[in-house]
Amino acid sequence: MNFQFDKKFLISGLIMFLLGLLAPIYSPYAIAKIGLLQAHLIGAVQALVFFAFAWMWPHLSLPKFTKAIATASLYISLWANWIGTLFVGIFGAGREQYIVHQDLVPGATGFWNVATLLLINLSQLAVLSVVLAIIGFLGWAWTAKREKSINFISGLLFVALVIMSLFQTFNPEFSNG
Repeated sequence: MNFQFDKKFLISGLIMFLLGLLAPIYSPYAIAKIGLLQAHLIGAVQALVFFAFAWMWPHLSLPKFTKAIATASLYISLWANWIGTLFVGIFGAGREQYIVHQDLVPGATGFWNVATLLLINLSQLAVLSVVLAIIGFLGWAWTAKREKSINFISGLLFVALVIMSLFQTFNPEFSNG
C-alpha cells in the first residue's frame, strides 16, 4: 500500500505536539497558568490538524500558487495561535482569566498586549486554508479551467485576512467578539 503524505506538515505537527506537551513544564514560573494549560491543549489539538493536512495535501487539486497560499495560511495561523497562547501564559492574562470578548490581555501592557493579540488574530487564516482544502478536495473541473481566477481570489483573501487581523489588533473592540 502506497501511503502519501506531506512530510513538512507531519514534522510541523510532531513539533507542535511536542511543544504542547512541554508547555506546562514552565508553569511554576508563569504569570497565568491557565494560559499554559491552553497552550498545552492547543498544541495537542492543532497537531492533529497538521496531521490531517499532511494526509490530504498530496490529494488536493489546486493551482500551485493557491496551494502555496493555503500552506502559508495554515502555518501562520496555527503557529501564531499557539505562540500567542503561550505568551498569554508566560507574560500574563490576569491570574484567573484568558482573553475574552474585546479585551486585551488583562494585566499585560504595551508590546506584549499587541504581540499577543496580533498572534491570536492571525489564527483566523486557518479558515482560508480549510476553505481552499475543501475546494481542492472536491476537485471541481472548473478549478482547473480558472486557475488565474482562483489564484487571484485566494491571494486577495489572504491579504484581506492579514489586513483584518492587523485592524483587529489595533482596534481591539472589533477583536475576539
